[in-house]
Amino acid sequence: MFLSTWEWIRLLGFLAYFYFTVSLIFGLLRKTPAIQSNKNLYFQLHQNAGWMGFIAVIAHMLLLIIDQYEPYQIAEILIPFLSDYHAVFSGFGTIAFYLFLIVFVTSDLLIRKMDFSIWKKVHMLVLPAWILSLMHGLFIGTDSKNTVVLLFYGATVTIVAIMLLIRVISEEYKKKEKLQQKNETATKAVTE
Repeated sequence: MFLSTWEWIRLLGFLAYFYFTVSLIFGLLRKTPAIQSNKNLYFQLHQNAGWMGFIAVIAHMLLLIIDQYEPYQIAEILIPFLSDYHAVFSGFGTIAFYLFLIVFVTSDLLIRKMDFSIWKKVHMLVLPAWILSLMHGLFIGTDSKNTVVLLFYGATVTIVAIMLLIRVISEEYKKKEKLQQKNETATKAVTE
């Protein structure tokens, strides 16, 4: 049984979103202070899943050009909100692609040339990119009313939200711990 071009487009969109989600989760885990072990493994999973997502999204975009059901022009793919087919949500997908592209270029090509604090801010563009890709897939997808698809998106949102919460709480705990150590060191210096 062969899949239609439209089914391949949808499958590749799901794969791109799935891989970007996995990359986001392992990126958050790797930098969570509460987790000390396996940071290199988390980094490898983060990086490889990101690249797999990027390859899948490129294939997704290329197949849109040859699709017979709703063919896109190259300009409609590359310029946000130009598409006749769900212009807003197609545009969200285009913007998400550009945000992911910026993160990849800065992370793999420019990281050694950039100030770390700027790189970190640029890298955080993955969050709005991921949200835009979620909205793109959820609202433009022909199967988005399917229960399994809705469960898939719901599960990814829940997992990412939990990982973000763990990361934020862990960062706050780490800041309090450092402040407490600093205060203890200052108190010790005064008493001596």
